[in-house]
Amino acid sequence: QTSLSSAPMLAEGRVTLRAALWLLGLWAVLAPAQCSRDRPSWRYISTEVVIPRKELHQGKGAQGLGWLSYSLRFGGQRHVIHMRRKRLFWPGHLMVTQDDQGVLRADHPFVPEDCYYFGYLEEVPFSTVTINTCYGGLQGYMKLDDLTYEVSPLKHSPEFEHTVSQMVADASAMGLMRRPGYEEERGPLLPPANITEAPRLSSKLYTFHEAHMKGALQSTNAFYRTTNNVSKTVQSMLEMSSIIDAVYRGLETRFYISVIHVYDVRDPVSTGSLRPGSAYFQFYSRTIYSVFRPHTAVIFSTVEPPDGAYVPNLHTFCHEGNLLPIATSGKNTLTTALYACFLLGRSIGLYYDSEDCVCQRRTTCIMNGYQSLTDAFSNCSYENLQNDLRNGLNTCMFQTDMAYYNRSLTRDRCGNREVETGEQCDCGSFKECYGNPCCDHLCSFTAASTCDTETCCTNCTFSKPGTLCRPIRSMCDLPEYCRGISKTCPRDVFMQQGTPCGEEGYCFNGSCTDRTVHCKEIFGRGALSGPSHCYNVNTKGFRYGFCKRITWSAGFIACTRQDMLCGRLQCANVSFLPPLQEHVGFHQEHTTLGLCFGLDQHRGQGTVDYGHVRDGTLCAPGTYCFDNYCNGSLSRINYTCLPQKCSSRGVCNSEGNCHCHLGWAPPLCETTGDGGSEDSGPPPKVFRSVQHDETILVYVRLVFGRLYALTAAVLFGVATNV
Repeated sequence: QTSLSSAPMLAEGRVTLRAALWLLGLWAVLAPAQCSRDRPSWRYISTEVVIPRKELHQGKGAQGLGWLSYSLRFGGQRHVIHMRRKRLFWPGHLMVTQDDQGVLRADHPFVPEDCYYFGYLEEVPFSTVTINTCYGGLQGYMKLDDLTYEVSPLKHSPEFEHTVSQMVADASAMGLMRRPGYEEERGPLLPPANITEAPRLSSKLYTFHEAHMKGALQSTNAFYRTTNNVSKTVQSMLEMSSIIDAVYRGLETRFYISVIHVYDVRDPVSTGSLRPGSAYFQFYSRTIYSVFRPHTAVIFSTVEPPDGAYVPNLHTFCHEGNLLPIATSGKNTLTTALYACFLLGRSIGLYYDSEDCVCQRRTTCIMNGYQSLTDAFSNCSYENLQNDLRNGLNTCMFQTDMAYYNRSLTRDRCGNREVETGEQCDCGSFKECYGNPCCDHLCSFTAASTCDTETCCTNCTFSKPGTLCRPIRSMCDLPEYCRGISKTCPRDVFMQQGTPCGEEGYCFNGSCTDRTVHCKEIFGRGALSGPSHCYNVNTKGFRYGFCKRITWSAGFIACTRQDMLCGRLQCANVSFLPPLQEHVGFHQEHTTLGLCFGLDQHRGQGTVDYGHVRDGTLCAPGTYCFDNYCNGSLSRINYTCLPQKCSSRGVCNSEGNCHCHLGWAPPLCETTGDGGSEDSGPPPKVFRSVQHDETILVYVRLVFGRLYALTAAVLFGVATNV
């Protein structure tokens, strides 16, 4: 229910009469809500007509591909919004509807996917903007502190006019989310958040590495009938999902959609009740969860269950009981999405906020006892989530696998930027393919093209032989070159295990195991390997000192005294702090013998951990580190590269073949050539050119000419005197 409590305001200069009439009509339609018997939970208090102006400059911090900037005036001043396109779908997502018999089937309704944006307002701290541009305008919401604005395009406007409406909510009308006097029970492993210092803390205790939620969306037949259109139903669910994703970014978490079910013919089973144990809950567990294994699922209904009547149990996230029923009656897109954020928070394991919990630049937080128009989590919610991760809960948030138990439900799709069966290439959306000269929107090579974006592809054809495709990454690595007959780079090879490097190390899996070399790579040329006492930190078992990280939680396993030299690398003599990966920190420890320096580990999967002692590093006489334990025997390293094997003109690679120096040819570096090996591809040919300086030549000729003239004159003089 909505209402307008004040006359609409017009902005951005001249506004058409049609726009004014449209606003008056909207006001007339919505005004009766003020006098309705049911108390409205939210309402508009002002509406302005604006004309967003696209900004060509990118502004502060808003540079790069995929960013959009608009300037618009509302609330008495001009604002500039910066937005960046985001991805909403999990790779390999699926949309499911019904045939005329009600049987589920894969469907592909027209639903734009590359038009959702997340951003902020320039010079407004902690502001958020959630906008989509899917249908010819800006549609979405803006948060400035406790102010909430809805922006939407004015239909059929020839001047790109939009309405910006300020929303307010009545907390008492939106409903209490817990019983008065309710006290929550907490398990022994999950202590309450330390709220004694909460008012003095940032709402974000510290930033942890990005997690993700794989969501499944479902629409009851009643929710579908509000539009009687599959595309519009999906669009509505996507808009709410975009808001959920925007809110959970505050917890360094992304919300992705893996599967959408729209019951456009009839509900598969009764949806009169959507609570645990109901017919639909059992259908979901049997038919949807068992196949797609979503982390969480949301089913949109119209009236069941009423707000506050059902709140999910804590820690049902990642489990079979993760279905969240949401009634949309009396709500708009924003309030429905925020209610979903609250239920999802309970499912994850977030407790209700106490009076001492705070969030940045917002009066109330998501896990407050009342619903409100807030998009921020409190410091208590951050600590609750950290406690859960440390105790091994919600582990699926850091797993990227996607299991399909019924392959018949999967379908390769052109346009997802992944080359799949039956495709030669995949350039993405139609707009992205328009500017691609190598690949068309049908996932086929264009005329005369043989490749697209591969490492050995240049101008839509194979790169010339000798083109560098994989440069040297360390002193133990070797370069690879394109062969001219393939679009892919030859497999990665490096120096043979045991090749000496540095002063005390040798090559192992392409890296030098010398601790001083490793420290110099991180902290600069002046850094040295830390003394043995620095490695005592690895026996403490925290983010800067450990041997192993527990992959299914945020916990760490401390090193034993025997293995402590195989934990986090410790360096000394550090005078330079390098640029680090996002969310990677360094520590400095004072000891009686000096300072020790090290790095912590990036939690993201697939990232390189620069701060851990490398496999192959010596840790005891005749023993090296392997898999974070001091248990590898040097006798296992089979180094067979004697100087005579490569004629003292090359080194052995990981395949046991010679990689010749420049000027000598493989396989044994006995004859002249361009260098390289049989495994690396042909290096570029090196030609030596000699250029003559004509100026020098003229001077030389002039000097010799004068010498000849002088000699001739002397001889002539001698001859005439005689």
